[in-house]
Amino acid sequence: MSQEIHKREIKYSEDSGQPWEEDVKEESSAVYQLTPKVKKSNNFGELLFGKSLHWYKEVAVWPMFILLLAEIGLRVLQRRYFKEAPEAIFSDSINLLQLALFAYLAVSALKQFKATLRQTLAAAVIGGLVTGVILAIFQLFWYFEELWTFFNLVGQPLLLAAEGLIISWLIIKLFFKNNP
Repeated sequence: MSQEIHKREIKYSEDSGQPWEEDVKEESSAVYQLTPKVKKSNNFGELLFGKSLHWYKEVAVWPMFILLLAEIGLRVLQRRYFKEAPEAIFSDSINLLQLALFAYLAVSALKQFKATLRQTLAAAVIGGLVTGVILAIFQLFWYFEELWTFFNLVGQPLLLAAEGLIISWLIIKLFFKNNP
């Protein structure tokens, strides 16, 4: 019986280490508790001002889809049916449509989706980039013989993103004074 009392049962899965390691564990846990905890995200898009890419798609999908269809429709009308009409008419109508739809995107992001200033501007930039890429690919095939379409693959998305950023920022600053 005396042997059973002095016998130590070894359980490797429950072993907490040697007694001299307890101080080290307490010190390291104290250091980790002092550092601020970073919110881990499984979604890459949450790095963009706390919203997922799905949220940005929901905000920008309808205004940018309307802009995409209208611009493609006007380009087709211009090239097929109104060859003799001045090109400035179509360019000006596309610019007015871009102004109206980016303004609508800014207002709907703030009112309907309760977005902050940065989230609204990011939605406008992302919507402009995606729409610009699709329009540039369309123009590459529609105006196939012209050289500017290759340079337009980079220029169109950047231009639409910059227009979306500027228009949305102006709408927010002019009409929403209390939004930070």
